Amino acid sequence: MSKLDYYIHDQSEALRLAINGDLSGPGVVSLDRAWRTGSSVLCGRALIIDLVSVCDADEYGRNLLLAWHRIGAQIIARSHESSASAERIAGAPIPMHPKKPSWRRRLGTFLLRRSSAAAGNPARATTTGTSVLAVQKISR
Repeated sequence: MSKLDYYIHDQSEALRLAINGDLSGPGVVSLDRAWRTGSSVLCGRALIIDLVSVCDADEYGRNLLLAWHRIGAQIIARSHESSASAERIAGAPIPMHPKKPSWRRRLGTFLLRRSSAAAGNPARATTTGTSVLAVQKISR
């Protein structure tokens, strides 16, 4: 039996339950209670079930996931195993959560944008009153 961890993210646009581990055993009862408590404050917001790493489920776990699917919760998976497991339970395609680009890719994109902006927009001398804010670089 695998341990079940879950995290509740109460966001302005949605209530998100991030689930890590198998939907089986006593952890499912705790998750169901947490969901029922959280659902009392949904107030029209979306319910997002974020399957971080879920590969197996017992009968109670399958019924809980199926109930969420039937009430219109947005179920997303972060791994192919989680997606396949949820699709078997819900009987419907479960989308994969888009992967966040690595820090190297984000840094490269940032530097590329910054250098492009610098190359396309040469600095000009600007004044306000008597002080100079920026000076154009002079090439020799």
